[in-house]
Amino acid sequence: MIAGLLALLVATLNIKDYFWFKAGPSLSIPESAKPGLFRRMREVVAAGSMGPMLASTVLLAVVANSYELLCTAGFPMVYTRALTLAELESWQYYAWLAMYNVIYVLPLLAIVIVFARTMGARKLTESEGRVLKLVSGFMMLGFGLVLLLAPNLLTNALASIAVLAVSVVVAVLVARVRTPRTAPGTP
Repeated sequence: MIAGLLALLVATLNIKDYFWFKAGPSLSIPESAKPGLFRRMREVVAAGSMGPMLASTVLLAVVANSYELLCTAGFPMVYTRALTLAELESWQYYAWLAMYNVIYVLPLLAIVIVFARTMGARKLTESEGRVLKLVSGFMMLGFGLVLLLAPNLLTNALASIAVLAVSVVVAVLVARVRTPRTAPGTP
């Protein structure tokens, strides 16, 4: 129940950020933390050789994710809760955790490596970032509701895929229909 309620809180904040960006509470990196984060990013770029650059990128990723802990912890929390609901043997829990790493963590690692190689040649626009917040908000909303209302569905791969698919479709439809607003005083 706690995981479901936390997922709904994360969902609410992310969906709110699409409609009212920079207004009220948020899981985004605060403006006050960005100068230090950007300074560290420039240090990564200046590192030159691949080994220190990758090590710096990993350290930077840890720092950046510490600011967005609730957002980044949402899906892993839902996944581990689904595992605890399943009656599995110990080796099966570890196998599913390994599978999670293959499906969820390794693609993130690939993104970090590509970013380190290209040095972020293309910057994500605010509009694209807001749509990503909307998609993740609807995903967390779906998983939070499933955790609260029918947690046994999380053991069904098709139900989980359906939650993800519906979340993406609804987010795309909302983004096409509704123009988001910015907080008063922001451009």
